[in-house]
Amino acid sequence: MRKKRKLLIPFTVLMSLAIVASACGGNKQAADGSRGGALPKTDHVVIGVSGGDWEKNIRAAALDNFAKETGIKVDVVTGTDAEWFNKIKASNGKNPSYDILILQPDTIQRAMSANLLQPLDTKNVPNLADLYPSVQQRFTKDGAAYAAGFSMGQLGIAYREDLVPVKPTKWADLWRPEYKGHVAISSPTYSAGLQFFSGLIHSLGGQEKNDADVNKAFDKLAQLKDNVVAYPDSSGSIQTLLERGDAWVVPFWDGRVFAMKQAGMKVGFAYPEDGPVAAVASWAIMKGSPNLANAYKLLDYLCSPEVQKAFSDKSLYGMTNKKVQYSDELKKQVQVGEDFYKKLTWVDYDAVTPKLADWTNRWTQVLGGKK
Repeated sequence: MRKKRKLLIPFTVLMSLAIVASACGGNKQAADGSRGGALPKTDHVVIGVSGGDWEKNIRAAALDNFAKETGIKVDVVTGTDAEWFNKIKASNGKNPSYDILILQPDTIQRAMSANLLQPLDTKNVPNLADLYPSVQQRFTKDGAAYAAGFSMGQLGIAYREDLVPVKPTKWADLWRPEYKGHVAISSPTYSAGLQFFSGLIHSLGGQEKNDADVNKAFDKLAQLKDNVVAYPDSSGSIQTLLERGDAWVVPFWDGRVFAMKQAGMKVGFAYPEDGPVAAVASWAIMKGSPNLANAYKLLDYLCSPEVQKAFSDKSLYGMTNKKVQYSDELKKQVQVGEDFYKKLTWVDYDAVTPKLADWTNRWTQVLGGKK
């Protein structure tokens, strides 16, 4: 009997250890960021958004109402992709400063490559299923989505309706002799400039990854020099040039142009026949988000057709949820829907980013610097 009792002691201990280990194992972080299948509850969420009108519009369309409806405090931080990326890279997926950010496609790709974004658990974002496939495929890797498309900006051609002798319809029209001294284009250091150059490469039948195609685009760009009056490096500069009439034609984003038109400026917008360029702003949740449950709730809210319609009404951009019921004013102006979105030109940032400094130097050499 004494021997049997001695054997029971270690068995009991082992059973106890197994129970403890099982309980501890339930607290390990799962692939979706949860612990034991349940997301930890907190009372707030931190979201990074662009400043100015963008912040004002997203507060009115979504963030203020979300806080009222859920009781979750929404801490809004304004900033830019560059500063956000540096901060989340420094955090390396551990307690980042933000739970959710609005990011451009190039930043999303960089953050995905660095393993800084939360793969989205679709059961926590039901509205994700209603976003246009042609957009979402750009943010999907190995079957997992890492961002949710939101505002569908498209780069096309802004023009002064009262000044242009001929309305532009394609990228090649910027070279028309009638526009001599009245075209403005941005350098590749500004997003509109990089998107325009990408659009030019594709309009000539090329791709950014092919050096011969890039050289062909630079040769074409050199022929534009006499038409160029200015090289704006911000949306404010572009708007000023159009307001003054110094520039008649300039590559710019559709929503920005329609907002200027709504404010009374005599401007028009052309979606180029040879391909408008995608300028999509998308939401992403940070890996290691300390308020993950709330981030998921907010993301699903931002993906809803009601919120996207409210933002569209204010920003005059197309959106990504196929169930959005657009205003009559927007439907008359903006090209929205899968038929248009699947034809957009997307900048190949994997090919472009390593070459951007070289492209910028070549751009300056070809066009002779700023005006």
